Amino acid sequence: MKSVLRIVCTVAAVISLTVEAIPAAELSLNDCVELALRNRASIIAALGNEKVAAADKRAALGAFMPRLGARYSYGKSRDTDIKADRSITTSYADSVFSVEGYRRDGTVDTVDVLVPFPEASVIREFEFSDIDGTSKNLSLSADMSLFDPASWFSYAAARANHASARLNVLASEQDMIYAVKISYFAYLASVENVSVQEEAAKRAEEQLKLIESRFELGSASKSDVLKQKVQFGNDRLALLRAQNAVTNSMASLAYTIGVDPRQDWQFSTTYDSREFGGTLDEAIAFGLRHKPSLLAAEKGVDAAKSWLRAARMDYLPTVSGYASLNLSDGTRGDTVAYNQSSQSRTIGFSVSYNIFDGFIRENRVTQSKVAVNDRKAAFADARNQAVAAIKTAYLDIEQLREQKKVSDENVAAADEDLKITQEKYRLGAATILDLLDAQVSLKTAQVELIRSGFDLNLASARLENAMGKM
Repeated sequence: MKSVLRIVCTVAAVISLTVEAIPAAELSLNDCVELALRNRASIIAALGNEKVAAADKRAALGAFMPRLGARYSYGKSRDTDIKADRSITTSYADSVFSVEGYRRDGTVDTVDVLVPFPEASVIREFEFSDIDGTSKNLSLSADMSLFDPASWFSYAAARANHASARLNVLASEQDMIYAVKISYFAYLASVENVSVQEEAAKRAEEQLKLIESRFELGSASKSDVLKQKVQFGNDRLALLRAQNAVTNSMASLAYTIGVDPRQDWQFSTTYDSREFGGTLDEAIAFGLRHKPSLLAAEKGVDAAKSWLRAARMDYLPTVSGYASLNLSDGTRGDTVAYNQSSQSRTIGFSVSYNIFDGFIRENRVTQSKVAVNDRKAAFADARNQAVAAIKTAYLDIEQLREQKKVSDENVAAADEDLKITQEKYRLGAATILDLLDAQVSLKTAQVELIRSGFDLNLASARLENAMGKM
């Protein structure tokens, strides 16, 4: 039985390691976003803060509910009574005293007088008496606030804080989505760059073969061959850098989505770009209504105002009601004669008013006022920052759209220029430097096209994040 269990455990461990070692076949952008929202510490912390805020809200609601208490006690006692000492006289002893006196004739005479004195013998007697007793007590109590305005506003503040915490979770998720998109777009750009560098290296190799064949025929110089070899070496080095950049971008993306970068993750290169089609005013209006961090700051202002109202309510009296039930049962000595039990009920209400507390109330009100002003200023800053971010990203998108069009045209022009230069070089109308310049220009234009596409995708993601539309 032990051997079978050992085999099962071994097989399970091997399967577990195998599953962990095999990553997903290919992760799309949506897959990356889901993993990041599930794994990253910032999202987990935001969710934890939301749970704490929910618990604070529940605790604030408890101020309107009765507080119940119960207590039970059981005791057993034994008392011992000891009687007082008694003294008993048992014998007497006679004592003789000599008394001198004068006779009538003036002579002195001595007379012996016998005086009896009691000789007491004390006998101490101890009498013990044990009295056993038991006591049982059960008490139930309840009290409830009947009038406490501060609790009302404290609950309103707790509700606002809970709403703010929920919005902060959404804000953290949107920031994480934005971070994932940045890493994902960087990965796409690095993959496209590898394609460009591979094409450049292949083109340089073919050009080198052509020049070497011409050199063998005597129509090209040795200098042309060496210059092309240098260009081919530079292109291969650039290809190696591009391949390393892909590996680094994959590791960065894996870290961003919260998975182990040591594993060989595969990411999809298919992505449908999204662009906002509205006007700038529409983008700003949407952001002011939907951006979670901005709405969370607004809820923070509401919470601070409620705390201020709660602090001011300390100047009003509070009323509370209470009730209690007490049951007790006990015995002592003779359970027939000394069995005692009692039952008591109490119900009432109390009014309390704080006349002077050493300026504690004034201190709370002052702190609450400062907190309200701070929250208002923070909300105004967040609103202005959101508007500025939306405006900047929106204008960047318009500029990058035009830049991408120019980059497309530049690639087409550079490609055509390379073809013409190659033909001229073949006919002897262009030098090797002209040919090298045409090759470099085409690769530079292709790289610039990749960069403009990356910047455009990044600006679109930045606009969505600023608008709260991730």
